Amino acid sequence: MDRREPMALLWEISHDLLAELVQIGITHAPFPPPPHLFEGIPVIEPAPDTIAQQAITVDVLDKAGFKRIIASYLETERPDYVRRAIDEERVLNKYILETQDRIADHFLKERISEWLRAGLDEITPDSDRWFWGMALFTGACILRPSCIQEDGFHLLESIALGRPPGRWQTRVASGPHHLDWNGLESDEETVEIHIDGAIAAAWLLDIVDSVGNSPLPEAWWIELVNRSHLYVPLRMGERIEKRFTGTEWSSILIQIIPHLLRIDTYQAEAIVNEILASGGEKERIEIASLAERIVSESIQIAKLIIDASIDEENDAAVIATSALSILAHHDPSAFMSRAMKVSQHRNPRVRRRFVDSGLRMAMQIDPIDKKGILVNLIKFNDENSRIRVERFAKEMAQMNPDAGITLVDRLAKVGIEFRLSE
Repeated sequence: MDRREPMALLWEISHDLLAELVQIGITHAPFPPPPHLFEGIPVIEPAPDTIAQQAITVDVLDKAGFKRIIASYLETERPDYVRRAIDEERVLNKYILETQDRIADHFLKERISEWLRAGLDEITPDSDRWFWGMALFTGACILRPSCIQEDGFHLLESIALGRPPGRWQTRVASGPHHLDWNGLESDEETVEIHIDGAIAAAWLLDIVDSVGNSPLPEAWWIELVNRSHLYVPLRMGERIEKRFTGTEWSSILIQIIPHLLRIDTYQAEAIVNEILASGGEKERIEIASLAERIVSESIQIAKLIIDASIDEENDAAVIATSALSILAHHDPSAFMSRAMKVSQHRNPRVRRRFVDSGLRMAMQIDPIDKKGILVNLIKFNDENSRIRVERFAKEMAQMNPDAGITLVDRLAKVGIEFRLSE
C-alpha cells in the first residue's frame, strides 16, 4: 500500500497526467496562432519540445496553484458524510484516495482553463500560455476526454469567440417568460465570432473527429448545433455529412436531428433519409421516437418518419403511432389518412396504441366515422382494446343515431354482429 500523503500522491498523479497529455498534444504541432496578435509583431511558435518543457516546468513550479485548485474543489464537492465525520481529516484523505481520478480530471480541466484564459486575454494575451493550453487541451481530447467532457464545449466556444473562458459567452434571448421583460429589448444579442479563434476551434474539432470511439462528439455536437453562430465557422455541416455512412455515428446523428432542424433543414432531412434507408432496427426505433418532437419543427419530415415507421412490424410502428395525436393538431387531413392505416395494421400493439392515444382525436375530426376507422378496429376484435372501442361506438351512436345504424350495417356486411345497446 502506498504510504504517501493523499495530497502528495494526488499531485504526482495529476502532474504525470499533465506531462503525458502535453507530450501527446505536441505531436499535433504546429498549433493555430493565438487569436489576439499584436499588429506587425507576429507570434513565433516555439518548437514542440520547448512548449512541452515549459508547460511541464511551470506546472512543477506552481504547486501553490495546484493546492488552490484542489482546495476549491474539495470545498464545493466534499460530500456531507465527510463534513460530518468525527475525524474529518482521516475521512477526507480516504475520499481523496477513492476519487483521485475524478479530482485529477478537475485539475487538468482547470489548468487548461487557466492557460487559455491568459492566452485569450484581449488586452495582454500570453502567447506562451496559449500554446501550453492548446497542447494540454489537444492531449486531453485524444487521451483523456473524461476531464473535458462536461466543460470542454465552454472552452471550445471561448476559443471560437476569442474570449477568456470562465464567463457566459452567449445567453438566452429575453422574452415574455422573464418578469422584467417589457417587449422593447432586441430578440437576441449579436454574437461575434473571432476569425482566428474559429480556425483554432475547428482545428481542435478536426482532431476530436479523428479519434475513434471518442465520447466528445456526443457531448459537444448538440451544443454546437444549438449555437447558430458556431455552425458555419466550425464547419458542422461538413462534419455531419462525412458521418452519414458510419454506423458508429448513427446515434449521435439521430440525437441532433431536432436541433438541426432549426438551422439546417437540408442536413436534417438527409440524416432522416439515410437512417430510414439503411439504418438497423435499433436506429429506426430511435428515429421513430423523435417523431413527436419533430412535428412542431417540420411536419414534412415528421410525416416522412411516421410513414416509414408505420410500415415496420417492430416497436418503431408502435412508437410512431403515438405521434399521430400531435400531428392531428397541425394537419388533420394527414392525421386521418394515417389513422385509417394504423386502424388496419397487422400488429395488434399498433392498433392498441392508436386506440389509447389517437382514436378520440379521430372521432372528434370524423364524428360519424365516414372513413370506417371504428369498423376496422371492431373487425380485428382485439381483446385488450375492445371495451374502449365499443365505448367510442356507443358515444357516436348517442350523438348521431344514424351513424350508429350505419356502423352496424357495415359490420353486418362482413359477417359481424354488433349491438350498440346494452
